[in-house]
Amino acid sequence: MATCNDCKWFFPLEDDPSRGDCVRRESDGKSEYWTAKPRSAQEGGESCASFEAK
Repeated sequence: MATCNDCKWFFPLEDDPSRGDCVRRESDGKSEYWTAKPRSAQEGGESCASFEAK
């Protein structure tokens, strides 16, 4: 089973690699921007619509 830790959009924290951020580039038509959502490295990545294997 794939986890967030297997996703190319997951960036672990330096002080605690079991947690990190899911960082994605978004676009709303007027501009592009980055979003970061806190995630656990062991959360299920297959259920995520943004999951992409490293």
